[in-house]
Amino acid sequence: MSSFGQAMPYLYMAIFVVIGWRLYVIRWDWRLKAASGAAMVIAPPLLFLLPALRNPQGNFAGWLLAMGIGMLVAGALCMGGGVLAGWLRARPRKSS
Repeated sequence: MSSFGQAMPYLYMAIFVVIGWRLYVIRWDWRLKAASGAAMVIAPPLLFLLPALRNPQGNFAGWLLAMGIGMLVAGALCMGGGVLAGWLRARPRKSS
């Protein structure tokens, strides 16, 4: 039986795939889409990165830094995957 803590990373990644898909569909300027996507990807890892950077000699500073960087990379890749999925779905299909 899995707990909520074990399912949380998968939920985090799924949310960013959905956010990327929705950002592709919204009719905004591409600069606004990129800025809002970057803000959404950067905000959650900062909760781990800032304490580690403010107190590098702390007990869990290395763990917090690794967790924040991992969240940043995973969030960016999942959001890019969502944008790719939205683009693949929106492109015209060729009938054979």
